[in-house]
Amino acid sequence: MDSPWLTVDEAATRSRRHNKTVLRALRRGELRGHQARANGRWLIHVEDLDLWVRGERPTGRTKVAS
Repeated sequence: MDSPWLTVDEAATRSRRHNKTVLRALRRGELRGHQARANGRWLIHVEDLDLWVRGERPTGRTKVAS
């Protein structure tokens, strides 16, 4: 079974956006993502990516390690 979690590059490919666009959306809080530690790799759940592509806002805050 495939994981429901995507890296930035995978999310960019799936959404047909540039990876810098995905990163910008994560940093602005437009796209919900998770990091295990500060400056760590982002992981994005496919459902959150689909919401972002449809133009819907996330309901929770983006979790970033401090």
